[in-house]
Amino acid sequence: MDNQILLSNSMPNFAQGNALANNKKYFVKQNTPPSQGVPASVPQSQPAQSPKEKKNNLTTGQKLGIYSMTAAGILTSLAILAKTGKTKYSLNPSKILTTPLKKTFLAKTDYKVKEVLAIGAGSCIGGLAGGAIFDKDKSNFQAKKREALIQYTNISLPILTVAMFSSLGKFIQKNMLKTLEHGNNIQKVLYMAPKIISPLLGIGAGMIVGNKAANKLNNKIFKNKDERPIEVGDFSAHLDDICMASSYISEDNFLVKAASRFVPLALSVAGTEIGCKQEDIKNKK
Repeated sequence: MDNQILLSNSMPNFAQGNALANNKKYFVKQNTPPSQGVPASVPQSQPAQSPKEKKNNLTTGQKLGIYSMTAAGILTSLAILAKTGKTKYSLNPSKILTTPLKKTFLAKTDYKVKEVLAIGAGSCIGGLAGGAIFDKDKSNFQAKKREALIQYTNISLPILTVAMFSSLGKFIQKNMLKTLEHGNNIQKVLYMAPKIISPLLGIGAGMIVGNKAANKLNNKIFKNKDERPIEVGDFSAHLDDICMASSYISEDNFLVKAASRFVPLALSVAGTEIGCKQEDIKNKK
């Protein structure tokens, strides 16, 4: 009986001790800093990523496939030009390999409007086809089509404006006083000014108009409201414009002719940009 009374009297103290112990544990848990291994009661928020951030997830093999398709498109355009020009060139591999380099189509052709438009088309079509084949994420194909429209507009409009402005400059020069051509230095500069300035104006106008026109067409055709600015890669497509403008200014210039040999390589950038283009996260469905 005494033992039962003792046990019953000790129960309140025992319960009180448990409550104090629990309170102490609760207090320690709430005041323990996160660095000691106990998780904080309020999770820290992570910085939100921009909706436009997207890394290019293509593998090296996929990129090589796109590059090879772009090269195939350019080579197809060059073959067509070689067979349809005033001078016909053989496409027989053995003849190509045995022909001196300076007598080949690549060495002798002048990259004017027709040539640039054809090679640019081959690059864009090849890059688009390569992207469709090797990029396994098919939701990126819409972005590639938009990029193809932008790239070809940036290739075609500037070369057309250079040709147009250069023709205008020649027309102005032709109707100037002939005495200026054989006058003093100032008169000679005035006589040459239209021929020099007009192609340069054509390049600048073509780049600006081409970019704006491409964005307008993109918005109209693809219902895409993003305004794509002029990018560094776009300038590679203007090597042909610079060479063409320079040829109008100084005909038969060795440096201009040497630089123009790299026009097909420069235009290949457009195709690779198209093939590797991926959709922004915010546009993914």
